[in-house]
Amino acid sequence: MKRINNEEKRQLGFIIHYYRNMYFRSNMKNAEEFKQVNFCRDICSQTQLSRLENGEPVKDNLIYESLLSKLNLSLEKVSPNDYNLMITYFDNILTYQNDDSVIINYNDYVMKINYFQNIFKKNIIYTHYNYALEFILSVLNEDLEEADYIIDDVENTLDIFSAKQLILTLQYIGNYYYLKKEFNKANKYYLSAIEHMHKNNINNPIIYIEVAENEVMLNKELYAVDNLNKALSYYLHTHHYEKLARIYYCYGLIYLINKHLVDGIDFLHNSLHYSKLKNKSSLILKNYYLIAVGYYLYNMFDKALNYVLEAEKFMENDEGKILRFIISMKKEPTEGVILKTEIYYVVTRLYLEKEDREEFFEKNVKDYILELPDAVRLIVLYDMYYYYKDNKKYKKALELIDTFLF
Repeated sequence: MKRINNEEKRQLGFIIHYYRNMYFRSNMKNAEEFKQVNFCRDICSQTQLSRLENGEPVKDNLIYESLLSKLNLSLEKVSPNDYNLMITYFDNILTYQNDDSVIINYNDYVMKINYFQNIFKKNIIYTHYNYALEFILSVLNEDLEEADYIIDDVENTLDIFSAKQLILTLQYIGNYYYLKKEFNKANKYYLSAIEHMHKNNINNPIIYIEVAENEVMLNKELYAVDNLNKALSYYLHTHHYEKLARIYYCYGLIYLINKHLVDGIDFLHNSLHYSKLKNKSSLILKNYYLIAVGYYLYNMFDKALNYVLEAEKFMENDEGKILRFIISMKKEPTEGVILKTEIYYVVTRLYLEKEDREEFFEKNVKDYILELPDAVRLIVLYDMYYYYKDNKKYKKALELIDTFLF
């Protein structure tokens, strides 16, 4: 085992705490041996172990060596070049996510993570740095199944990371929970990442867009607008067209939610402009769909339908089909549409329900409303709002708005 400095002792304390508790809470036959009072026997006092596990360095290196040995963990010396190379990959992600002109090679990252896994296998600190890098890459690729495997190893050892790696890791944990629709958890990590950004004077403006998008899902539009303003002050008059498209799209969504339809549609046209400059098909589609909903809420159904049809020139998918179906229902009744996505099929049945749409919504749609993409979610919520009002169920209408929109 190599000589340990105070920073490594601090990191090891948190790692020892994580693994000891993991074994103690496991179903292992000897789990009781990992209870704090038993774990430190013949090595150090319980007080020393408690201090150590809270990141306070203990002078005697032998204590760390003995505790790590009981956990079957190592801290062998590694090449500074390998450590610096790994840190470079973190730095590259920070640059990439804030600059539209930069790209990263996903396959290269996979190869490097496998390389780091091998060379750091006897250094538990850098192994956890590599876990964080692997987790970030999984979330970037929206591979939540892969991220699920390592989230605990990352989330429960955040105290070991230095500032830049900590900010990125917190941000991508936020992204992970956003993708899983756990918006309150996501918000906690986004705000923590921003706090550390300010504390360490590290520039990472993309996070203002991400936290704003999450705040919209939490009905915190005022906070979202504030964060969008911060992002726009950085990206305005730049070549970062994708970032500008996301900012204006989020503004547009907020304005439509609040029924400021003219301004909302204007923002979305700005977003569509930048999406086309970037040639980002997913953003182009989202803008066409949400603009269509804006005109739908304006009762301009022909114009709404035209924007859905424009989107179909780029790509046909179930989101476009369900929107076309809903808008068409305003023009003339139809029997439905063939859809592959189960939740869209359920939405179709909602609009075809003639007996008790309220009961169908409450039982089959309401609990899944946040899983719908923005355009479909917004059109369904406002249609149900007006349905409740038309049927003089004003309390239900207000509850719907309070819960999902304002």
